[in-house]
Amino acid sequence: MPFFSRLLAAQCLTLRSPCYLVFSRRSISLQSLNPRTISKILDEHVIGQERAKKILSVAVYNHYTRVQANLAQRALDQKSNVNDKTRAALSPESTENARRSYHHFRDEDEAPLSTEESALEGPGSATPPPPQLNLPKAFGEKREDVTLDKSNVLLVGPTGSGKTLLARTLANVLQVPFSMCDATPFTQAGYVGDDVESVIERLLQSCDYDIERAETGIVFIDEADKMAKVGGGKGGPANATKDVGGEGVQQALLRMLEGTIVNVTYKGETNSSQHQQTGGTYMGEVVPPPNKPQTRGDVYAVDTTNILFILSGAFVGLEDIVSKRLGKSGAGFESIVTAVQKDGDLTTLDQVEPHDMIQYGLIPEFVGRLPVLANVNQLSEEDLVRVLTEPKNALAKQYESLFSLHNVDIRFTQKALQAIAHQAVTKQTGARGLRRLMENVLLDAMYDAPGSSIRHVLINEDVALGKSKPLYFSRGQVGFMEHKLDREDTDQPENERKILLRDSDHSLP
Repeated sequence: MPFFSRLLAAQCLTLRSPCYLVFSRRSISLQSLNPRTISKILDEHVIGQERAKKILSVAVYNHYTRVQANLAQRALDQKSNVNDKTRAALSPESTENARRSYHHFRDEDEAPLSTEESALEGPGSATPPPPQLNLPKAFGEKREDVTLDKSNVLLVGPTGSGKTLLARTLANVLQVPFSMCDATPFTQAGYVGDDVESVIERLLQSCDYDIERAETGIVFIDEADKMAKVGGGKGGPANATKDVGGEGVQQALLRMLEGTIVNVTYKGETNSSQHQQTGGTYMGEVVPPPNKPQTRGDVYAVDTTNILFILSGAFVGLEDIVSKRLGKSGAGFESIVTAVQKDGDLTTLDQVEPHDMIQYGLIPEFVGRLPVLANVNQLSEEDLVRVLTEPKNALAKQYESLFSLHNVDIRFTQKALQAIAHQAVTKQTGARGLRRLMENVLLDAMYDAPGSSIRHVLINEDVALGKSKPLYFSRGQVGFMEHKLDREDTDQPENERKILLRDSDHSLP
């Protein structure tokens, strides 16, 4: 059972429940997972964005460490309260009062005492206390009133750079409930649109209305830049229109981000927005609407204290704000910044400060509740080629599986993949636009191959650029296909020539 999944089980900590022992088990130790492990798993699914992965791994690990500490402290407090009540019940005064009360009722009933009843009269005969919690020693030694603040995350970066994939992969790694929504339809109370409480409703739906699981889930809010104040940092006139989806929405989210009780009313499945509201995943799988009976009007109280909020947005124009601030810092500092950027360590957005976000249009209180900021950079052409081929669910692998259903083997030359990646960079669509490009390139092949004598398909650079149709080969012509592929890639070094989507024993010699 994964480490963070056991945190969900830990929410059922009560003094009379056997699951309180979860903190005494060695398997729940924080040593079972660390930021480096999380980052390594992210590498299997997300290409590039090394700095963002490091920031997210540390933030998420610290968040769930805080959750564990809070649950342990809660258990200690419950134990202390019960012990205090037990000591009060065993005090001489309380014991004497209990004895008098007992004899009063016994005399009224005129019933003789049984052996078991007479044993209750002794001062040490009180009901035995519940089992003692065997918690880690560190929790008992450091019981100062130290509050571990929440560290929500703000992801900044262009479209198609992997923001959504990072958040979804984190949820799958940690095996916690995950919900994703768009901030665009959010409006403040009293206006037509979605209330901010809908993000918690979708989180509940993603885990079949299990409140305990939902309270340690992850909420991902995309298009967070749409919540910026009208005219804030973008050159528009302030208060030019009624700002129903800007500052008012930020104000409504403040307490939720910090930690509060959100009451969610089950509305049934009659509204037109059902498709969007029932979205959510758990352990990588889409969760359907709740299968257990739900009554319209039921209210669910969800504590958001241990829910991790990840907000993301393109924040178009933010880079100009940061550049302007850095440019006013003096020639000496600016030259240092430029040198660092040339080394590839920091970009302009890596140097975003809270003041820049405020100037963009976020209110100071909102920025203060998003202490972790990670910048996701635009993917390069080389990164996009890796996106096509390397991740577990890479597009090239997906199309290979699709063609294999028709007993057709498809291969891509390296130049073809580079041409597809180059188009994505030129059109500024990032990784999100790769599927559309692949669909266009493979349209003829997907039309011609099923139910035909075609057994091999080769996609070269001309096909990727739309200059020619895919090359088809029948059974027994695999050698001829490999010759054509080899001829196109001969200008590359031997160790860089690849036949993608094939097992290693089918690679070029």
